[in-house]
Amino acid sequence: MRIYWTAKDIPELSELPTNERARVWRSVYRKTFRHWQTWAGLLACCACAGIGIYISGPFGYYSIVGAVVGAGLGGFLFSQSTIHVARRYYFNNN
Repeated sequence: MRIYWTAKDIPELSELPTNERARVWRSVYRKTFRHWQTWAGLLACCACAGIGIYISGPFGYYSIVGAVVGAGLGGFLFSQSTIHVARRYYFNNN
């Protein structure tokens, strides 16, 4: 599985100018919430933040650090699942 860090890394968007890339991404991004994979990614984001709090809870103040690290990991999972779903729309439009 390839990891896409930015919209420019997505093959379907890489050749577009910055303004057009942003416009196309926004139009497709809204559609991704019609799919269970996007919602599963969002749930994973919340779950990772919760796990981070739980694991770092005994350390007191540092539980916020655990939440941030967990949410960062979960946000990465969410972005990858969203990009996976969005790419289906790009293939269908071509």
